Amino acid sequence: MEHNIRYAVWNKFHFLYQWASYSARQGQCTFNRDYAIANISEWSIMPKNEDALAFALWKVGPIPVSINAAPKSFQLYSNGIYDDEASCDNSKVNHAMLLLGYTKDYWILKNWWGSWGEDGYMRLARGKNLCGISNYAGYVTV
Repeated sequence: MEHNIRYAVWNKFHFLYQWASYSARQGQCTFNRDYAIANISEWSIMPKNEDALAFALWKVGPIPVSINAAPKSFQLYSNGIYDDEASCDNSKVNHAMLLLGYTKDYWILKNWWGSWGEDGYMRLARGKNLCGISNYAGYVTV
């Protein structure tokens, strides 16, 4: 994630309102500056700990995180606080989610799998870097 953000900042990447369609062929990028609506002004890769993650969430707002979504128990999550430490290895991450909030006991995450979990959301146990939630998190300021 860090390399992607550095590339975007160094190349004065613009967030686009409308992206060029993907054509699966070699050619020139069809970037159109008329659609640029914001520029990245700064970025941060979070330290690998849950306290830093909670502080950034409070200070900045929603934070994209990488997480291990491989365990069957994760994929079949339907409700409650997910706390399957035995299955969810915190050293491997393979999926992006959006961290929206937290309580003393759990994180509140938004997933991209439709109505999966609690209507698209998940509560993940806090305090143990479950599923690697604090391994790769970062944000940009526009």
